[in-house]
Amino acid sequence: MNPRQRRGVLLMIIAGIIAIAVFFTTLSYINSARAQWGETGTVLQLTTDVPANQRLDPSQVVEVSVPQQFIEESFILNPEDLSGMIAAGDLTAGSYMQRGMVIPQPDLDRGEREIAIMIDVETGVAGQVVPRSRVDIYATYAGDGDQRPSCATRVLTDVEVLQVGVSREEVDGQTGEVGEALPVTFRLSQADTLRLIYAEAFAQNTRLGLISAAGAGEPSNVQYCGEDNEDSESTEPQGGGAQQ
Repeated sequence: MNPRQRRGVLLMIIAGIIAIAVFFTTLSYINSARAQWGETGTVLQLTTDVPANQRLDPSQVVEVSVPQQFIEESFILNPEDLSGMIAAGDLTAGSYMQRGMVIPQPDLDRGEREIAIMIDVETGVAGQVVPRSRVDIYATYAGDGDQRPSCATRVLTDVEVLQVGVSREEVDGQTGEVGEALPVTFRLSQADTLRLIYAEAFAQNTRLGLISAAGAGEPSNVQYCGEDNEDSESTEPQGGGAQQ
């Protein structure tokens, strides 16, 4: 055996010793971690960002092992439990899936639409509106002087809230001020969907009025325009909104 061959054999022996050392070091670490944290369990981890109200798919999660003591009852452990679910808020990749992060996708009747708009946290909901609440939706429109006074309009009456999302910062497009808003999702007909989209696009503010559990009663006027004007029953509000 020449010197070059002897060096090769020596390097192979050293590599084998290193491999064995790494194996036993890893095994020792695993045993140490198991002794410290106890047994491990499997949870679901999100692999991609999922926007609010987006349908979830089992392919968007992977199973990862975590110490059993950190696994709570709220964790989702079976990928199939995500079938037919949508994100309750904006979800980020790497999150461990829990039941409060997802909700069942609503079953819409033929011709119905599911639509979400951003509502100011302080003036719009104040924490009282929850899924299955019934609300009126109001909008305020700025006037332009004598030709068109400022008006507050009831856009829709007695509509169902499907979901209330997680609040986030929103920048007012007119004033540039930053405030807290959250997405509220409604179940609407096609015509009412257009009315709500119009109000959100052109109204200065949109607000919700929570309806009593005893019922909506008979709402009176569609709109009120200016302090000096009497309540109006017109179905053509000055601000462009419409009643249900």
